[in-house]
Amino acid sequence: MGATLILLTMVVAMTPLAIDMYLPAMPAIAGDLSVPLATIQRSLSTFLLGFAIGQLIHGPLSDGLGRRPVMLTGLILFSISSFGAALANDAEHFLGWRIVQAFGGAAGSVVINAIITDKFQGAKAIKIRSTILTVMLIAPLIAPTLGGFLLMHGGWRSIYHALGVYAVITLVWIWYSLDVVEQPKSSVRVGAILKRYRAVLGDSKGWAWIVGLSFNSATMFAFLGGSPYLYIEHFQVTPQVYGFLFAANVVVMATGAMLNGRLAGKIPPLVLLRRAQWAQLTCLMSMVGALLTGMATLPVLVVLIAGAIGLNSFVFPNATQSVMELFRTNAGTASAVLGASQFGMGAIASSIVAMGNGHGAAALVVVMATTGSIAFILVGIACRHYVPVKR
Repeated sequence: MGATLILLTMVVAMTPLAIDMYLPAMPAIAGDLSVPLATIQRSLSTFLLGFAIGQLIHGPLSDGLGRRPVMLTGLILFSISSFGAALANDAEHFLGWRIVQAFGGAAGSVVINAIITDKFQGAKAIKIRSTILTVMLIAPLIAPTLGGFLLMHGGWRSIYHALGVYAVITLVWIWYSLDVVEQPKSSVRVGAILKRYRAVLGDSKGWAWIVGLSFNSATMFAFLGGSPYLYIEHFQVTPQVYGFLFAANVVVMATGAMLNGRLAGKIPPLVLLRRAQWAQLTCLMSMVGALLTGMATLPVLVVLIAGAIGLNSFVFPNATQSVMELFRTNAGTASAVLGASQFGMGAIASSIVAMGNGHGAAALVVVMATTGSIAFILVGIACRHYVPVKR
């Protein structure tokens, strides 16, 4: 199980690597391709959009064709598109390859989520999700720092060369080593896929979870999209220092993920979830207060953002497992809906933040506080009406 867990984590880590490694290079990419920084910031939105669409397609395909072939195909697309992005000479081709990269990366994310649901339940599944979250957080922890190092010594294109090589290594390892217990194959015709989506989307008990978690993700992706402007442009820190400031979020999140894994089975998951959301809401409202009182300095925002983002280590494993318990026989499709809604809402939030460049911390704080508050309300409603049903 240990080697398999590491391999699954490598697949899941591809997405945060693709999202976070190039963040400190955004200004350099914009300069090299002769476009405004906001254009390159939108590459995060296009990535999230491609990732969302990819999950909607890969999820039901993995229910019909099997987990392994869908994941391998995704890795091939990810590796090709990474090298393609490294060769881009204009913003249009760069954005295009980013969409393909996201589409390929979505396969691994949605399939891993389904595999966990196939094999585990309850507290055991939460422990596995927390373990994977803990290990995969190494990726965003080192990604901006690694991206800054590659930017300094090899230019921004070396970041995409590194991502391509990483994908090839993972692909080869999975091809020869990963043994997945597949679910019984079923039809992949359009009618069968639509039937799976109707089974998931037609269940009213899942809606508050899905929409609530999408707004919770929007809070995190708003920070990802706005942090290069906030830290590098507004507060004038170097790309290398940006990497260390970014790491504060991941340190809190990794610590929380380890603690959440230890508490699984000891404290009810919904209790852990709501306590984390109360603390998260406190951080977000404190950010608003700091902005209104003129106290939104770099140290204050770094601490409050790290608290708000880091507490997702309690929110996501417990909430995701609660949703997936509702749809065990359509795990791939349910995972696709959940992931697509999260990344789709994240794309919208990061785009709105990008439009607020030039207004200091205001756009980022307002978007994070708004989406976080909506998530708090909707997930609270979902918790009050939660009754797991195995399908």
